[in-house]
Amino acid sequence: MNLLRRSAALAFALAATVGPLSAQQNTPSAGKSVRVGSGVYEVAVHDASNRVFAATTGSGDEGGQVYVLDGATLDRIRTIPTPDHTPYGIAVAQTSGTVYATDTRAGAVLVIDIASMQMVEVIENPADESGHLREIVVDDVNGRVYVSSYGENGLIWVIDDASRTLVDTFTQVGNGTSGMALGADGARLWAANMAGGDITELDAFTGAELRRFPAGGERPSNLAYDAERDRLWVANQTTNDATVIDVAAGEVLKSVAVGDQALGIRFNPVNDMVYVTARRSGIVTAVDAESMNVVTWMQTGSYPNTVAVNGMTGDAYVSNKARSAGRDAPPVNDPNGDTVTAIRR
Repeated sequence: MNLLRRSAALAFALAATVGPLSAQQNTPSAGKSVRVGSGVYEVAVHDASNRVFAATTGSGDEGGQVYVLDGATLDRIRTIPTPDHTPYGIAVAQTSGTVYATDTRAGAVLVIDIASMQMVEVIENPADESGHLREIVVDDVNGRVYVSSYGENGLIWVIDDASRTLVDTFTQVGNGTSGMALGADGARLWAANMAGGDITELDAFTGAELRRFPAGGERPSNLAYDAERDRLWVANQTTNDATVIDVAAGEVLKSVAVGDQALGIRFNPVNDMVYVTARRSGIVTAVDAESMNVVTWMQTGSYPNTVAVNGMTGDAYVSNKARSAGRDAPPVNDPNGDTVTAIRR
């Protein structure tokens, strides 16, 4: 079944589950897509310059690259080589103008200076034996960077943004720690434990566990936080939904069907919507943050992976992975894969 037919069938099935789409004056829509390097994983955006950064692992042993795109046009500005490293997760420190990327294979964090467009540091952590790094969140208020490390007893690295050095490691976070989200003042940090099926709430300054509550779905992968309503949104891969948690009560308010293999999730404060990628469905679902109802489904690429939102313009960007024929098989010619798609509000 091609992407268009698959998306139409999914929309029909979801509509039967969640009811009619919410009425919105400014319904977001998928716009231009551009090809980037092979093995694209995550995207991030620097709000002030409106530059989009796409992490690509490359192919073979030559290392990956970070692609820099103009957020308005998606024209390529530059590619930043990361020799001997394969960028996977990526995030931007808005205040300092620094890009942080995880090299999951090497267990290291790459530091890229936006002004010079060069990789300037590689941060390692001797205390992390697994080094299976996944996600990055940045606290621009307090100048701290958090990096999750997946494992049976997940870890979170803490990096000081000013010195670009590792300053702490939070241990025993949960089973399969993956996505994270920060409170508005940076005092609380939530981590999704994919294998454990729960959410850990931490004191972001000390790493002390404050609470633990169910994610409301299976294999919770990534998180988004709505500070105004004190709600945590969770993308659950196996149950194909986004659960909405009332943080004060630690209870699920609603489960929203968003498509097959929900993975990336991001809150857009400009249009008050939450975007969720559904990898196997090839769509991004937009959900109204107040009503928690689906607004629209957008077809972006083969396997939508992650979403980044420019907090000034409200435009969003989606990374789309390419189809694979399997290990040791010849690469598949996939014009809708290894792309970045713009979502205009």
